[in-house]
Amino acid sequence: MRYLGLLSLLMCSFIGFSAENLSEMMRTFYDALNKGDSTDMVDYFHPNCRVKHVGDEDVWDLPLSEFFGVCPKFKSDYFSEDINQLKVYEFESGLAYVDVYFDFYIEGTYSHSGLDHFCLTKRGGELKIESVYSSDFSDGFPKKDDKTSMDVYLKKWHNDVAVFDYDAYFNFMSDGFIYLGTDPGERWTKATFSDYCKPYFERKSTWDFKTNWRNWYFSDDQSIAWFEESLSTQMEECRGSGVLKKVNGEWKIAHYNLAVVIENEKMKKFIRLRRK
Repeated sequence: MRYLGLLSLLMCSFIGFSAENLSEMMRTFYDALNKGDSTDMVDYFHPNCRVKHVGDEDVWDLPLSEFFGVCPKFKSDYFSEDINQLKVYEFESGLAYVDVYFDFYIEGTYSHSGLDHFCLTKRGGELKIESVYSSDFSDGFPKKDDKTSMDVYLKKWHNDVAVFDYDAYFNFMSDGFIYLGTDPGERWTKATFSDYCKPYFERKSTWDFKTNWRNWYFSDDQSIAWFEESLSTQMEECRGSGVLKKVNGEWKIAHYNLAVVIENEKMKKFIRLRRK
């Protein structure tokens, strides 16, 4: 029923159509994409719409028929695409532009981030997608960093451990990186933490932390960012905090502190346990 409501929005006059409505329409479009049903997808596009993928040195033109042919991979959950940020840049004279920053997953594992640029026009009184330009970002989002884009870096960093990507995990750390673990003796430099972790990566016996929530803070010049987060781990809930800094224009994590969480009413028992 949600799609029937959306199609009525697509077919309405552009006059009186708000940016908020358009944002909701695009979010529902991605819901339909992730369901992978090409029948639901058809009514979002003008018949002559072309989907184009932009690479570093070339542009691939994908007819709608071929785009719809990919939909079953979304339906089977092999592919999925999550909206990270959505912006309506223009909204007047029967023409709308929407940029959607996304995270792309393959079989539930983070693959990459990118941008889908939509042009929507009104033909015969119907507002639909006229063209789509899609591009991948190998080095993160090319925009001012905010809480949404910074989450991509941390999400990938935690996920690198779960998928045993040793190089990616440690390449994200600054040279002076410090890791404070849950054990009192765990204060690792990048080198000592690398030595400790490498056997776990080689045995494919690492950890898989899932984020419950995260808060971000930034310096005035946007060169330093720090965060606090709650994680679901094999140790129940843990809290993490850390600092990122720009190094030659790229974000690197400089400090991370992982701590277990203990309720206040259990603290006395915990203290007695530690004294044993």
